[in-house]
Amino acid sequence: MRMKILFLFAAIAILFSGGCGRFNQDEFNLEEILKFRPSGEKYLFDYGDILEDVNEYTNQYLKGIRERYSIEVMIVSVPSLEGENTVEELAVKLLNNWGVGRGYGGRAVLLLFANKEKQVKLEVSYELEDVFTDAFCGYIEELQLKPYFLSGRIGTGLLAVMEEIENRAQIKHQGDYTSSYITQLDGDLLSGGAGAKKDLLKFEKEEVKDIGSKYPAGKTPDEAWQTLIQSWREKVRDPNLGIYTEITKLYFKDYQNLPDSNYDKNVRNYADKPYQVIKNENYAVIFFGNKNGWDNAPFLFCRTQEGWKYDVAHMRKYIRMGQSPYWGMERANYPYAGLLSCCPYWMGQDIPLEGEDVYRIEKDEALAKEIKRAGKAYRDNPDDFNAAMKLGRLYTIASMGPKTIPILKKAKQLNLKSPFPFKYLAIEHVDAFYQYNQAINELKEYVKREPRDVFGHNFLGYLYYCTEDYPGAIEELKRAVQLRPDNCYAYCKLSRSYGELYLKASPLDFRRDKYKELAVEMLEKAQRVSNPGLQRIGWLKYWLRKKNLVAY
Repeated sequence: MRMKILFLFAAIAILFSGGCGRFNQDEFNLEEILKFRPSGEKYLFDYGDILEDVNEYTNQYLKGIRERYSIEVMIVSVPSLEGENTVEELAVKLLNNWGVGRGYGGRAVLLLFANKEKQVKLEVSYELEDVFTDAFCGYIEELQLKPYFLSGRIGTGLLAVMEEIENRAQIKHQGDYTSSYITQLDGDLLSGGAGAKKDLLKFEKEEVKDIGSKYPAGKTPDEAWQTLIQSWREKVRDPNLGIYTEITKLYFKDYQNLPDSNYDKNVRNYADKPYQVIKNENYAVIFFGNKNGWDNAPFLFCRTQEGWKYDVAHMRKYIRMGQSPYWGMERANYPYAGLLSCCPYWMGQDIPLEGEDVYRIEKDEALAKEIKRAGKAYRDNPDDFNAAMKLGRLYTIASMGPKTIPILKKAKQLNLKSPFPFKYLAIEHVDAFYQYNQAINELKEYVKREPRDVFGHNFLGYLYYCTEDYPGAIEELKRAVQLRPDNCYAYCKLSRSYGELYLKASPLDFRRDKYKELAVEMLEKAQRVSNPGLQRIGWLKYWLRKKNLVAY
């Protein structure tokens, strides 16, 4: 198979921060690895311990690309090149010996990491060169890798590159493109300053001017949206824009070095796009219609004392990008849920958060200040359990992303008896990456330490439901109801679990009618609690009607 070299770069030790590099060199044998592909159903082979925190998510994502577009995409990390291969040579050997893309017309993409040498190699097969061009690969490299590299989170950036690869995989799969169309797409990318074969070591942090006050909160959601677009048009890298909530400012501190092409892309996508403002007194949605395409996902704004501001925390939690081009909103208990009722939806992240674990706009400023204080305390004493645990918990509440997981893992190592690292790791694995199995492993340990916490049983029941272990879900949710009989969340999930058992049961299964009866009974109990969640019950009724379990 003839391969096309797209880029090769070196990175410094910060590349693999967050607990990587714990491999045992004596146990790794590159010669043995090269002989044959270890598993036909794995797409991430992380021998270098680079992406351990996103293993489940990454395998699912890459498998989805293969199934949808007949392109085999693989990520491989190795502890070292073992002194006898260049990273290019090793990539070619892996592709040939493992037969990557062999069952898919030779269509293959390989992303290879060498930990010791700090080298990364992306290769695309000849069969994909007409769509996965040098210009495109240079664009996604700069767009995705540069900001993550400069913030010390290159592993997350490399996963983001996979999302960009999926966009072109869709074009290739559909097959209705021309060379002139691809040239036009590449021209748009190059106009943003992108180019192929960049070296991450040459990425330098740019001076960020303090001009955030020029972009104040809006008097209306529409004015706030236009101010946000203007900040993109003027490529404002200052994270302290008046248009941002305080948590949004903290989030964008990690992205002060976005390339010009990122801002240009946003302006092209949104500056002239028709939209509708859907709002109530305190929350607003910039809605582009119920249309496929990631660029049609809505933006969220909230009212503060200063005016309307961009709310990234809720967007990160509940507005989700599925397989390209699909997007949707989570049906869960949060302020925008009613405003987003016209959007496509799924229920993959309905975490039963309670009390101080719930992010609230009215506490946004106080939460941001607390995060800053906790961050300083952790930097001053990273081996203090309380400092690590506090920062990890606050990051989880604010949905600060994958950088949360290493801190919580550190807290767990510092105090294995404490239940709380397990709890918040379980939340973060679902919030950041929909990694249900990893969340289950963490939450089982939490429940073992805190058997009387209703949240633990509610959430564990939900996780079992998401992995289609309906008997396990029912067992945990029943425990939650025993601890708190007035538990609308548990009753609704019990109804769904019994409903799923009914749908899966054979018509000859004597338990089938009982499952249906219990599904309806749990709905009725949910409606009788003292404070029923009307939205949640409404979603459940719709699902039961759709599945023909109830007629009303």
